[in-house]
Amino acid sequence: MRGLTRRSFCLAIVAFISLLAACQKAPTVAPELPDVKVGVVGVVQPMGTTDLLAGFIPEDRVLAGPQALAAFNEDLMRVLKTQTHRSYVFIPKAAGVDPRDRNGALAHWTKIGKETGVDLLIVPQILDWRERAGSGAGVTTSAALNMDFYLIDVREPEGALVARSHFKEKQVGLSDNLMNFDTFFKRGAKWVTTQELSHEAMDKMIKEFGL
Repeated sequence: MRGLTRRSFCLAIVAFISLLAACQKAPTVAPELPDVKVGVVGVVQPMGTTDLLAGFIPEDRVLAGPQALAAFNEDLMRVLKTQTHRSYVFIPKAAGVDPRDRNGALAHWTKIGKETGVDLLIVPQILDWRERAGSGAGVTTSAALNMDFYLIDVREPEGALVARSHFKEKQVGLSDNLMNFDTFFKRGAKWVTTQELSHEAMDKMIKEFGL
């Protein structure tokens, strides 16, 4: 009888969490963008305030390595092409903002966009990249990612920041947060890598930018 009660209690908890997940407000989705020429900058890791379009750089940040950055760029272009069915102008290595330039990051990226001949420019920026220590079955340190995507309209004389998609997540287990039930099982009930978290950030950006 005691075992049956415990099982019923667990089933009730699962049902309750599933109901809460289903009732959560759907994320805001921007109207679909018109047929415009969109450029994509290779991912940037801001090194100072002059590089930022918004937000701040965490004090204890961890930088992504060259291989992670290259994989991110490849994944981003693949995801954009397969999910949005648009063509993009990829700018793999754009020079960073000159700290002596008082016009700032918006003017810098607007200039690059105009020189490339695009209408809109997507600028991804990684603020903190923490690799998983362990495997999909168990970890000593879970993956964490803090990053932004920016959408800039370079057709404006001085450029205009149209949208920002912010993603910040450190994966936690069910024992740490039962409210994370739905997300944990969407990830295959395993501990994901930081690269896999970045795919979630890309999906979120595509919806929020209306691509």
